[in-house]
Amino acid sequence: MIGSRCAQALRNRLSGLRRQRFLGHVAALMTGSVVAQAIPILLSPVLTRLYVPEDFAALALFLSVSTVISGVGAARYEQAILLPPADEDALNIVALSWLILTSLCATLALLIAVSYGSLPASWLETLHGDWLYLLPVAVFVTTSFQILSLWNNRCGRFPQLAVSRAAQGTAAGSAQCGLGYGGLHGGGLIWGWLLGQCVGVWMLLRSNLASLRLGRPHINRQRMAANARYYKRFPLLSTWGSVLDSSAFMVVLLIVSHTFSSNVTGLFSFTQRVLALPLFLISSAIAQVLHQRIARMNNEDADGILPYVLRAAAVLTAIAIPFVVLLSLFGVELFTFVFGATWTEAGRYAGLLSLAVGIRFIVSPLTVVLALNHNIKSSVQWQALYFFSVVITLSLGSSLPIEDFLKLYVAHELLLYSLYFIVIVKGALRRPEPVTQPLADDVSI
Repeated sequence: MIGSRCAQALRNRLSGLRRQRFLGHVAALMTGSVVAQAIPILLSPVLTRLYVPEDFAALALFLSVSTVISGVGAARYEQAILLPPADEDALNIVALSWLILTSLCATLALLIAVSYGSLPASWLETLHGDWLYLLPVAVFVTTSFQILSLWNNRCGRFPQLAVSRAAQGTAAGSAQCGLGYGGLHGGGLIWGWLLGQCVGVWMLLRSNLASLRLGRPHINRQRMAANARYYKRFPLLSTWGSVLDSSAFMVVLLIVSHTFSSNVTGLFSFTQRVLALPLFLISSAIAQVLHQRIARMNNEDADGILPYVLRAAAVLTAIAIPFVVLLSLFGVELFTFVFGATWTEAGRYAGLLSLAVGIRFIVSPLTVVLALNHNIKSSVQWQALYFFSVVITLSLGSSLPIEDFLKLYVAHELLLYSLYFIVIVKGALRRPEPVTQPLADDVSI
């Protein structure tokens, strides 16, 4: 009896320590995210007076296209960095990811250089800008940041990740303001964002350079090939899911851009951006810590994944509800006061879109469960369903007035993300396949 009580006390103490570490990691990442996102939020009243809605439309479309390509820039192998028990395997996946990324960006640059002059003027008009030549750089920098972030996450360097995010947001916001005063319009928003990404990559590379150098002797073609075969589901399945997932938002923007005016497109994209910023501070931090923790639990205690996910969902719901209620009731007043009378209509959009943003905030961090090797197929199936359903739904509703169009969009988001949560729960219940290392030896880096 005494031994049982001692064992239970020890388990409770270890559980408390794990919760403290989790909260500490989330707090560290949130600190960096707060700085990274607070700068653009604080500068938004300035940016809305330097740029017009059409400029924000150009930025949104540029980010949508670059996000689609960046999502598959490393053939999704970077998503496997957290999964191997051995650091040596993870480091070879880092090298493999960069090798694939470099090849893709070189090919993309060549294609754009060859075909750029022959593009129809109507294409450039729909895209609201002449920015295609920046895509290879944007894809390389964005995917490199993701690769380094995941390696950083695996190594538990959450403070360094927080610092890089803070530097990224500060550099981007400052550059966008400076370039706006220089009269660059949409190009200023794009170049400022790109500069911020470069600063973030440089900060992460500097903090991880020692561990990457230490592990360099362990990188070889045989090890990369073995891991490429072992995690082949990522390029074969997850790549398609990523393209569909990131293409979905781009398609929404293109439908809005094609159906409504440039002003409406700018207001819509700006509203989406502003609504996502405050909640992103929390959800992205929780998602990264969850990703590391669930990857470890998958190797050590798979039965604990579902309770962990449900507790996280409860916390995220409690955070989202006040945000949704506030914007639903006072969106117009808040946007008018903060951003000026030009953006009053965006406040009306915010009230309608808050429900969609809220449910995405709750569900999106939990999707790390579907990044596990044995859950990739379920993730891709939902992403395919989401893509085709949003295209069909919004195409059928494109003749509606903008407010009815947004209500239809919100209804779609509520239905599909509720289904997504069910898929995540089933994935948390699914047990992993027996783990076998691509190669047997292990190192600690």
